[in-house]
Amino acid sequence: MKPALFNVLCEIKEKTVLSIRGAQEEEPTDPQLMRLDNMLLAEGVAGPEKGGGSAAAAAAAAASGGAGSDNSVEHSDYRAKLSQIRQIYHTELEKYEQACNEFTTHVMNLLREQSRTRPISPKEIERMVSIIHRKFSSIQMQLKQSTCEAVMILRSRFL
Repeated sequence: MKPALFNVLCEIKEKTVLSIRGAQEEEPTDPQLMRLDNMLLAEGVAGPEKGGGSAAAAAAAAASGGAGSDNSVEHSDYRAKLSQIRQIYHTELEKYEQACNEFTTHVMNLLREQSRTRPISPKEIERMVSIIHRKFSSIQMQLKQSTCEAVMILRSRFL
């Protein structure tokens, strides 16, 4: 009898609550996030491999031109600081991903546990996971913004 009652309550809940919230779902990709991603790729901070874009950093340093012992010291200093920014970015990104996964798993386990005593449909669990990912994506955007700012300050100082 319990499964039948659970299904009925989930259906009622879905018809009333989820229909109201359904209009807010599917959001397009944030253009600001795309710009930040493109800048981090162009600067060699982010990329497909974790070491990401040392060639891009070298190209940026070489593009500033000039040959001389003083200039080469500046370029190596620039590359070292860019590498440091890249390392911090990847470390923080890993922490972010780990925290997001841990929190999502915790919430899903909590909702599954609560579904024993109250009706929680799989759609609601999916919706909660998407809300969590949206909140965490704002944290990721802040990380990308601060990394871009650090790169721009570095560029303005050296190039």
